[in-house]
Amino acid sequence: MQHNRAGRKLRRTTAHRLAMFSNQLDSLMNHERIQTTLSKAKELRPLAEKLVTAAKKDGLAARRHVSRWIPDRTTVKRVFETIAPRFVGRPGGYTRILRLGARKGDAAEAAILEFVDFKFEAKDRAPRKESLSDRARRASGGRVDTVRKGKGEGAEGEEPPEAAPKAPRKASGPKAERTKPAAKPAPKKGPSRTGPSKRGA
Repeated sequence: MQHNRAGRKLRRTTAHRLAMFSNQLDSLMNHERIQTTLSKAKELRPLAEKLVTAAKKDGLAARRHVSRWIPDRTTVKRVFETIAPRFVGRPGGYTRILRLGARKGDAAEAAILEFVDFKFEAKDRAPRKESLSDRARRASGGRVDTVRKGKGEGAEGEEPPEAAPKAPRKASGPKAERTKPAAKPAPKKGPSRTGPSKRGA
């Protein structure tokens, strides 16, 4: 039995793992919500809550402690001035994990880590991309009719156009004159390369 082996390595070296947690904490404090795998969210959650608890005690030691994990000064200022005051009356449990199930691609169990007072607001959709038909209408300055008309049907008040006279077909069959392919010229006879035959000798 293994003892004192708490924590997940996440298939990374120690330096890589700590750098990843630093980046994720920076994103969490800026956006208040991040999407990652479930195992990473479980490892990141206690780190984030310890930072918020330290930020509730606004002092030099607390700022140095937060700056160890978040090197960006703007984000550190946001933690002390915006995030920590919201949880002054809360003894803990500042974040929550929402499971999303297996994600597409590697089938890893995805999750969302967010603050408990986070309010999701839908963003405005981007303008619809102009299609080829819309571009043709804009270029022609009017409506482009793309409706196919049936046989014998014309526009309202218009007579169907008269059929153009068809050209006479060429006669086909045994009576018709057929062109014969040109005959290939016969090969020229010359002396053989192998020399005279030795059978008669």
